[in-house]
Amino acid sequence: MADLGNSEVHKKTFMFFTWPVWFNDLVEPLKPAYKQTMWMSLGINIIALLSSLFALQVYDRVVAKGGYNTLIALCVGMVIAIAVDVLLRQGRSLLMRKVGMRLEVNIAKGVFQRLTQLPTRFLEQRPPAFWTTMFRDIELVRTTMAGAPALLLIDLPFLLLTLVVIAIVATPLLPVSLFVLILFVVLAWRSQMTLQQNAEQEKEKLMSRDAMLADLTGARLHLKALGPTPVINQKWQHHYATWMDESISRSADADYYKDIAQDLMLLSTVLMTTFGAVAILNQQMSIGALIAANILSGKLVGPMVQLVSHWRTYGQFVGAQERITKLFDEALDPQETAIDYPKIKGEITLDNVSFAYHDPKSLQVAGVSGRLGAGGLHAIIGNNGSGKSTLLKLIRGLYTPLDGKILIDKIDIQQLGQATLAQWIGYLPQSPKLIQGTIKENLTLHVPDASDAALLDAAKVSGAYDFISLLPEGFDTQVGEGGSAFSAGQQKRLAIAQVLISQPPIILMDEPTSDIDKPTEQSLLLTFKELAKTHTVILVTHSTDILQAADGIVLMDKAQVVGAGSGEKMRPQLGLSATKTQGKESDNA
Repeated sequence: MADLGNSEVHKKTFMFFTWPVWFNDLVEPLKPAYKQTMWMSLGINIIALLSSLFALQVYDRVVAKGGYNTLIALCVGMVIAIAVDVLLRQGRSLLMRKVGMRLEVNIAKGVFQRLTQLPTRFLEQRPPAFWTTMFRDIELVRTTMAGAPALLLIDLPFLLLTLVVIAIVATPLLPVSLFVLILFVVLAWRSQMTLQQNAEQEKEKLMSRDAMLADLTGARLHLKALGPTPVINQKWQHHYATWMDESISRSADADYYKDIAQDLMLLSTVLMTTFGAVAILNQQMSIGALIAANILSGKLVGPMVQLVSHWRTYGQFVGAQERITKLFDEALDPQETAIDYPKIKGEITLDNVSFAYHDPKSLQVAGVSGRLGAGGLHAIIGNNGSGKSTLLKLIRGLYTPLDGKILIDKIDIQQLGQATLAQWIGYLPQSPKLIQGTIKENLTLHVPDASDAALLDAAKVSGAYDFISLLPEGFDTQVGEGGSAFSAGQQKRLAIAQVLISQPPIILMDEPTSDIDKPTEQSLLLTFKELAKTHTVILVTHSTDILQAADGIVLMDKAQVVGAGSGEKMRPQLGLSATKTQGKESDNA
């Protein structure tokens, strides 16, 4: 697979299009297939010209002189030519299908790589509709590069052969053919200027429509519960109507130029017939030559009519290629670590860590310093928006601190690739998502070689085994769209099992007991306390039960740590009993 990394500024041209070097590198291995396609197209176009010569011979020799034997020979020759044409067209179609498949697969791999390896902030800022558009763009690139638009561009140079044959068999009509061809070139240029400029506007409106559709479909059950919602109807109608207006406008432009092209084709027939008749009356050519010239004229203007019709597609292709290029220009998170570190203990040190989503003056985490672990059960609490979840993402390495450092066993996590961080740190977001597939596929998503024993153990300690064991298909049960086959609490337990199956030294969980009933919470609490003996377990929580059991507590408010220490020290400040627990303490520098 070609390297689809950051594209260079320099561009190259291929098949009338200009694109960045990364795209050229992708197409480079496919050039032999395109060359074979051009040779096949040469044969196809030569055979297409034979039909005009066949008509010429039939009218000038067979009809005029009664040459039955000549007619039979001509018919046999044309049958053979048609058979060869069928073989050439099938071979060309097969080649282009292979080219299209290879292009789409390679680009799709690059897009999916960015879906999973781009920085978290980039991913958070792009809605699902953005990625839907990306994969729609990939399909557009394939159809343009390996479908009818590509074959049209390959066939265009062979129009010169048609002009040569017209010059030979109907010389007086060559100026007419050149005049018609020039008219089509001007029309194609004008349609390209109009349609390509507006293609991007149409795409933007389509993305807006898709984004609204994604929001509405994601909230469909909530909207159902709200009942009739005129406001939502108006918002949907506005987005859809805006896109529809833009699309209809572009279609009207495309139809306008397409209609003119059709009229030019009729004009071509009229001009060829008129000037041909004059040439026949002046004994400059035969009736057979006029008929052959009219056939050739159709083959000359046919591709030009298609070219005018396809300019909208070409304009969309250019926009799609530019959007994919911008995506590939984004730097990926480093995945690998330079060296293999030994097994870590799980000590986390924060040194004056600050972070902001947008404005550096509006910090979500401000100057946090302290140490957590190694080992122990630690709770982070605070009001909504105090920075708890953001701090957890910083520790996991999903965000890069604006200032300060985060160390794991004295190692700056900026040195670590995402693959290493995933091995060292298990992370449960506040609203985890399951993907379509079986329970087993979801639990082993990041550890596909996990043993059945590890799978069963993770399911049991998370409390998921209690309901999995009652399912007819057990671990082979489909979870449905986003886990819709299960309740919110069951989904949460499956997500916890997904984190625990790899037994990472550090476990970060954001509200792990929300949506979970009390007995399951108590069972999970025992699991967390047991894990805390050999793992560093950090939980963002509002659960008083977890706070009562925590070895250390960190209190955040307005992006800052306003209190931290052992559970015995912090619980009285929170209005809880100062029950002592065994484990490691949290220190705040």
